[in-house]
Amino acid sequence: MEMFLVALFTCIFGLAVCVIGFGIASRSDEEEQPQPSDGVSIPPAQFFLDDIPSAPSPSRSRVPPGLLMLQLERHVRLEQAAAEAFLDLPTVEILHARTASPLMN
Repeated sequence: MEMFLVALFTCIFGLAVCVIGFGIASRSDEEEQPQPSDGVSIPPAQFFLDDIPSAPSPSRSRVPPGLLMLQLERHVRLEQAAAEAFLDLPTVEILHARTASPLMN
């Protein structure tokens, strides 16, 4: 019977600690944050947007999509050829060699 009471009170103590901890963690932070007055307006946060000059949007590129697809297909073919060359004869030089593609690897 004593062992049962010790286990019961230990569980009740643990439950009380959990309830207190949850109450502290879920407490509203409205009291800690000061509210701005009605006359003061805070501008929205802009992460380095003030320094950017007006540039044309990237969606309006003057390069036709067909040409971009051809460049991309050429790049993929060159990368595949480089990978096949490495698989045929794997060496450190071939691994670190640049491909003939003008696009970044």
